[in-house]
Amino acid sequence: MNEKKGGIKFGTDGWRGVIAGDFTFENVRTVSQATADYLLSRGAGGVKGKQRVVVGYDTRFLSEDFALAAAGVVAGNGLKVILSRSFIPSPALAWSVVNMKANLGIMITASHNPPEYNGFKIKAESGSPADSRITGEIEKYLRKNRPKDSGGVTTKDLMPGYLEKLRDLVDINLIKRRRLRIVHDPMFGAGRALLSRTAGSARCRIFSIHDRPDPSFGGLRPEPIGKYLGGLAREVRKRRADIGVATDGDADRIGVVDNNGRYLTPNQVFPLILLYLAEEKKLKGKVVQTISLGYLGERIADFFGLPFQEVPVGFKYVAASMMAEDVLAGGEESGGFGHRNYIPERDGTLNSLILLEMLAVKRRKLSLICKDLQQRFGRSYYDRVDLALENAGAKKEGFKKELTEAIAKRIPGKIAGMKVREVRTYDGVKLILGSRGITGGEAWLLLRPSGTEPLVRVYAEADREYKMKKLLDTGKKIVHDCFRKDKK
Repeated sequence: MNEKKGGIKFGTDGWRGVIAGDFTFENVRTVSQATADYLLSRGAGGVKGKQRVVVGYDTRFLSEDFALAAAGVVAGNGLKVILSRSFIPSPALAWSVVNMKANLGIMITASHNPPEYNGFKIKAESGSPADSRITGEIEKYLRKNRPKDSGGVTTKDLMPGYLEKLRDLVDINLIKRRRLRIVHDPMFGAGRALLSRTAGSARCRIFSIHDRPDPSFGGLRPEPIGKYLGGLAREVRKRRADIGVATDGDADRIGVVDNNGRYLTPNQVFPLILLYLAEEKKLKGKVVQTISLGYLGERIADFFGLPFQEVPVGFKYVAASMMAEDVLAGGEESGGFGHRNYIPERDGTLNSLILLEMLAVKRRKLSLICKDLQQRFGRSYYDRVDLALENAGAKKEGFKKELTEAIAKRIPGKIAGMKVREVRTYDGVKLILGSRGITGGEAWLLLRPSGTEPLVRVYAEADREYKMKKLLDTGKKIVHDCFRKDKK
C-alpha cells in the first residue's frame, strides 16, 4: 500500500517493499542519501561530523547487507554512524537512539509483513516512529543527490543497555521468584531469547519455540495473531504453561495465549494491561489508542477517571500524544503498546514482562483474570479480515470518500439488529452501533486501506460472536461492492 513500482513512499510506519522488486540496494542507498540530506539540512547536531545516526536490522533476508549499505551511505556524508553488531529488535534500536543521544535511527525491517518484504523504518531522536512531517521532508530529497561513497562505520553491541532498561521497568525479581511456566514464540525473528535473558530463572521456567533466525519465518508471516499462533497454543497446553507470548519479526508487537491455549485479541490484552496499571499499580495518566483497538480501554479509562483519546491507525499518532501529554499507556490493534517512563514506542518484550509481573502479583490464572475483566467491563469478540483487492493501492487516497458514499447508499439503519449511532471518517470509515456502555450492546465496524500493504482491512467488535461475524460480512460486502463498481 505504501510503495509505487520502482519508487519509494513512506506509509504508516516506514517504507516497505518486496525484496528485489521495489526494495533493492539501489533504492535503499537512495533513501539513505535522502535521510542524510534531511539531517544535514537541519544542521542536526551542529557541526558537520557531530551528527549521530544509529542503524539496526532484523533477521529478514539480506537485512544485514541492506543495513550495511544504508550505514555506509549515511557515513559517506560525514555523519557519525553506529551500526548494530548483530540483529536486534526495533525497540532496542529506538532505545539506543535515545540512550546514545543520536539524531536519528534507521531500522531495516518489514516488521510483521510476509517474508518477501523488507523495509526501512526511521526513528526520531525521541525514539518514536518518525512522523509524516519527517518522512515527508525525507521524500523531498529523494534523488536530489547521488548516494555518497561508503564511509567509515562503527559497530556496537546495542543489546546490554536495552536489556538493562527493560529490567528497570518491571519487578524482575518478583517474576523470577514465582513458579511461572511461560512459552515464548519469537516467530523466528529478532526477539529470540529476550524473555530468557531478562526473566528466566530456576523457578520461572521459560520454554521457547521458533527461537532461531529464519528469513522465511517457517513459511508463515511473523505476525502474532491467532491464525499464526497455533504452535504456541499447542505448546502452552503441552507444557501446562501459565501464558504464551509471541513477538513479531522485529519484536515491537505482542500476541498472547492464555493458560488454556486460547488466543487473546489485542482488544483484550491492552485492557488487561491497562487495568493492571490503573488498579494494582495505582497509576494515573491519559489513555490513547488507535481507532481500531476497541471499547474496553475507553470503559476502563472512564471507570478510573482517566482522560481518553482515539487517534488514527499508526503508532506514530499514539507517540505524538505520549510526547505532548502525560500518557499512562497507548495502544494499537496490531498488538503494539507503549508506556510512560520509557520511549514513546511499542515494545513486545516489555509488554510480555508486564504481563508476567501481573501474573506474579495476582497469583491467578490468566484465563480467570481475563474473565473478570469482561465481567466488569463487557465482553469483547473481535476479528479482522484483510482483503487483497485489485487497485487497492491505487484507491488509497480516495478510498475514504468512496466508502463514505457506499455507506450512505448501502448501509441500513441497523446492522445485525443494532442501530448505527455514529460514523467516524478520520481514518477509513468507522460505524459505531448500539448504545454506549456495558449493557447497551455496543459494537463497531471499521473499513480502511492498510498503510503498509496493498490490502483493505475490515475490523469488527461486539459483545456477541454472531454479531461480530455479521458485521464482518457486512463490511466485506461493502468493500467488494465498491471495487466491483470500479470495474463497470
